[in-house]
Amino acid sequence: MIVGALILVVIGSADIIRAGLRQTPMPVTVLAIGLVWAAALVLAATGLGVPPWWLAVPLLLGVGWLLSTRTEPSVENGRRSRSSRVSRARALPAVVVVVALVATAFVDPVPSGLSGFLADALAGSPAGAVAALPPTTVVLGIGAALFLVESANIVVRSALRPAMEEARLGRAVAEARAPESAAPARREAARWWSRRAAPESEAAPVVVEDLRGGRIIGPLERLLIVGLTLAGALPIVAGILAAKGIVRFPEISQDGPGGSKAEYFLVGSLVSWSLAILAAGALWISAQG
Repeated sequence: MIVGALILVVIGSADIIRAGLRQTPMPVTVLAIGLVWAAALVLAATGLGVPPWWLAVPLLLGVGWLLSTRTEPSVENGRRSRSSRVSRARALPAVVVVVALVATAFVDPVPSGLSGFLADALAGSPAGAVAALPPTTVVLGIGAALFLVESANIVVRSALRPAMEEARLGRAVAEARAPESAAPARREAARWWSRRAAPESEAAPVVVEDLRGGRIIGPLERLLIVGLTLAGALPIVAGILAAKGIVRFPEISQDGPGGSKAEYFLVGSLVSWSLAILAAGALWISAQG
């Protein structure tokens, strides 16, 4: 499971860096990610005794994740372009990451146990809770926390895309069924000689909608669910989930007939909660081992 933990560390740290350095030049972001990855993998090899050839797995999957995902919400012009088809094809490495995380639970690259100065430091930690845990569980906890902060937002947005596409289709159907009095205007706009390519600055892109504060509430909510679940405070977890629905209800109830905030909220919340529960389950299983 240590390889899966390193995969989460690599992906989670990279997404936090590129989200935090969104306004900086790309070379600076790449350099920062490279330095963090190098430090993490060197520590894994020298401080935990992970064989170097196993470190190629998180490295390759991390690169594939970066090439196939974005930290920003998707912006499209409403037409199915070649670039959008290519971006969907590039989602394959993200699927490979999920399969690899499951596979690493059944593969142990260090059968004799982790060893090294970092493993010794964790075993002798003054914090009793840390010292009592296997080093793999500690690394997995760090990786899960990093992943749940920003990478999980990317997973949630990917799950929400079909709902947003369906909502856009519904709006298009509603416009097609507009009153007949609007038909001449639509036909006039459809004539090729009346069309005018809008400048890029004037074009109105279609942005995947986002409920306010979701990008901040989501990570905090996931981390709370993991911590409370591991602590056995399941009633508090249930209260948090119920409170979120109550707080969001006024905003959702004001959605128009063609809106999709209810579906957006349900799909996004269920995916986000599932990621947190899976992380808590993986940590519990690792601690038992």
